[in-house]
Amino acid sequence: VELVQNPVTAISSTDLRRMLIFGCADPFLMPGVGAYTRSNGLYGTGKNRKNLSMEELEKEVVSLLNPNRVAHVLGCRDTAVELARVYGENEVDAARAGLLHDITKAIDGPLQLTLCREYGKVLSEFSQKYPKTLHALTGSMVAERIFGENEKVVSAIECHTTGKGNMTMLEKIIYVADYMEPNRDFPGVDKLRHYAETDMDVNIKTKALLEK
Repeated sequence: VELVQNPVTAISSTDLRRMLIFGCADPFLMPGVGAYTRSNGLYGTGKNRKNLSMEELEKEVVSLLNPNRVAHVLGCRDTAVELARVYGENEVDAARAGLLHDITKAIDGPLQLTLCREYGKVLSEFSQKYPKTLHALTGSMVAERIFGENEKVVSAIECHTTGKGNMTMLEKIIYVADYMEPNRDFPGVDKLRHYAETDMDVNIKTKALLEK
């Protein structure tokens, strides 16, 4: 018996295909493989994903999500559009931000760090230690670089989990829609839905209290 050393790369083929689409797969490939893949448009790498129609965007997003995340994302999209209509915000931006808000949610913590490194994003010590909190940041970067979304959509995705000071209305809408879309079921969610269409700021404060 002869033992042959074979280093194992800790990434599934599904995640590798996602990272190819996000433009971050080279660290997991032999030299030259990434360039060959892109030059030949393999695994969808040759497709231009910018300025997609809403129908095309939904199809692309669904293909990159874990199946159990699809209903939530579509529910967030629909809720965001409803809230945009109530508060006079751009419904198209709301729909696109809702669709893309969890675009990188399927990849695990180490891959989140890889995406940040490949995009040149310098992270805090906290973010490096707890990379599972990064999907909002990486999702915003993918939305901008891969899907060509505008600044308002990108910003709404980036703060959809933690919020931030002086949020715009679109940022508030995605922040709240993510938490109270129809598939969410937890004590207090009905109160959130009640306030959502009457006072967005009260709704955000209620969300913060529920999270405590």
